[in-house]
Amino acid sequence: MGVGESYERAAARELTEELGIRVQPRPLFRFVNRIGLSPHWLGVHEAVVPDTVAADPEEVAWHGWLTEPDLRSALLEWPFTPDSHEVFRRYLTFRAVHS
Repeated sequence: MGVGESYERAAARELTEELGIRVQPRPLFRFVNRIGLSPHWLGVHEAVVPDTVAADPEEVAWHGWLTEPDLRSALLEWPFTPDSHEVFRRYLTFRAVHS
């Protein structure tokens, strides 16, 4: 995020930079993540994206579509940043409460 940039604008910008798509993400929630090197705010959004994206290899090491069970397995087996696990846990809780 840039100084003065909203979470929603930053998420839309990152999707364009990293995946080459222009969509408007919908904010779900924000939280202070205390996992990792230092506490930091994270905003979690959702967006409907096209089936095909043009990932920038300078920004994205790998991309693909995973089902929820596949993502659960990948989180146990693949290297992820520590906050990825916390974001997914909080997302599942959010979804359960708001379903």
